[in-house]
Amino acid sequence: MSAPTSAPPAVRRPDPQGPGVRRQVLRRPGAESLLSAGLVVVLAVLVGLPLAAVLVQGVAPGLGLGADWSVRPGLLLEITERPLWQASLRNSLTLAAGAMVLGGALGSGLALLRHTVAFPGARALDAAAWTLLVSPSFILAQGWVLFASPSGVAAHTVGADWVAPLVLSPGGLVVVMSLTQYPLAYLATAAALRWDDGSYRQAAALSGASPWTVLRTVRLPLLAPAVLSGAILVFVDVLGDFGLPAALSTSYSFPTLPYSIYASVRQSPVRFDLGGVLSFYLVVILAVAIVLYLRVLRRSRFDFLTGRAERVSPPPARRPWVWTTLTAGVLLLVLGIPLGSSLQVSLSRSTFGGLSPQNFTLEHYAEVFSGGSRILEGAANSLGVALTAAVATTVLGFLVAAVLTHTRSGARAFIDLAGTVALAVPGIVLAVGYIFVWNQPALAAVGLDLYGRPVLLVLAAVASALPVAVRLQLGAFAQVPASFFAAAALSGVGLGTRLRTVLLPIVAAATVSAFAAVLASSFFDLAATTMLAPPSFTTLPVEILTEFDRGRYGYATAGAVVAATVLVAVAALATRTGRWLLRTPVPADKESRS
Repeated sequence: MSAPTSAPPAVRRPDPQGPGVRRQVLRRPGAESLLSAGLVVVLAVLVGLPLAAVLVQGVAPGLGLGADWSVRPGLLLEITERPLWQASLRNSLTLAAGAMVLGGALGSGLALLRHTVAFPGARALDAAAWTLLVSPSFILAQGWVLFASPSGVAAHTVGADWVAPLVLSPGGLVVVMSLTQYPLAYLATAAALRWDDGSYRQAAALSGASPWTVLRTVRLPLLAPAVLSGAILVFVDVLGDFGLPAALSTSYSFPTLPYSIYASVRQSPVRFDLGGVLSFYLVVILAVAIVLYLRVLRRSRFDFLTGRAERVSPPPARRPWVWTTLTAGVLLLVLGIPLGSSLQVSLSRSTFGGLSPQNFTLEHYAEVFSGGSRILEGAANSLGVALTAAVATTVLGFLVAAVLTHTRSGARAFIDLAGTVALAVPGIVLAVGYIFVWNQPALAAVGLDLYGRPVLLVLAAVASALPVAVRLQLGAFAQVPASFFAAAALSGVGLGTRLRTVLLPIVAAATVSAFAAVLASSFFDLAATTMLAPPSFTTLPVEILTEFDRGRYGYATAGAVVAATVLVAVAALATRTGRWLLRTPVPADKESRS
């Protein structure tokens, strides 16, 4: 008698609605690994290789770029003997540290005001923060230079000769950068103030604490992570900013690390050692700042929200006119002065004529639209680069966000790290790295020497904007239930169909926002275009800066105004098109029906 045959083991299939479903987009063997591996390769080329090339140049200048290179580890210590290196490091640290304190306090204070009381004009603080956030730093810096220079708007329009020595000084530049970069702290703190548990404040008030004591001992300590993160973001952004020193180069000598790195590569002969060493110090300082920030957050717990937390609805202010007046003053400082000065200069025959009717003219705008206008040519080229980079970055960011949130790939840590590094490393450092990588003689032998070609502008723009595209889509991805993907996978739907018909319709709003944000940042990317644009390929930021350095302020500012208007129109069109596509039903294809 034969032994009884055991029944085959039951195949366990994940329940699409069960709690055991893990977040994973991909089900077919190998698909997750292939996508993750492809992203690792792309991020290594876009971010890893350029950063490594820059750091290597600090100890082995000229490596791979010539026959006379040598390993010189002691080069990093020569900063103690070189006045320019010391001045650049000192000025950058002074500017970044001062803006971190002042800009962080300003941004957090305005966010606290915005979400504590309601008053007319409160929403204008949000609009101002976003306007500054998407505005190019060198355009804002040029506006401040036009306002504060001895021959500028302040001296010849309002007769304030004392403004020039006040603003064009280390302390004045700290204030300018604080007024320009405070939105990072404002948005970080505002995000933490949207939800609140009032029981803590009520308990303190019942104990006899005054409103000021409650603010100082309850609210601010609980907001410490948001306030600290905003201040660190200001520090990181100011430390790597290239726009301010570039705009100041004709009016005030204030060398910083980014501008000295730029000068080292643009001068003849090229100083690989200077660019590598200063880039090394810049990256190390940024890394230390981020590590300290993470350690501070891990020392204490800040999770205070409970089931009684609710969305904050600020009560009406007792004296609303005070806060409305304060808001008007802030708008005048942060937007009215820089943008208003640029607009006035673009409509004036000269900066000496002030606001007199005889000084009004449209000739600068006519020159911008005239035949052979280099600004118009540069705007067209920059728009083409920005559109290409926006499409590529949005798609790449979509895939990165999908892997980070809905897969269990072992490469997630590297992918997340590469995105974080790209967010922290200044654009000028990445641009220099692209020169070191893609100007290699070995690549020229196989036709891959991309330096001097417009395609390198697109790659640099993608690398710089990728962290923004990922983070703008990451929140929407995290809200998508895992059961959606499990159900599609059990039906045999392929990877491309699942991404297109399941994921994209749900997160499309965030994807459109990412596209518009990348388009704006790439269009006015001064660092990359200054370092990487071929001589025969005119770009808008370089042309505006060149005309500004030549003293043609009216023409340069008119070009900036026209370009900004075109950019807003293109971004609005892209947003409207995206919303229209969202309303269009997604047709089922053959694979999904199978």
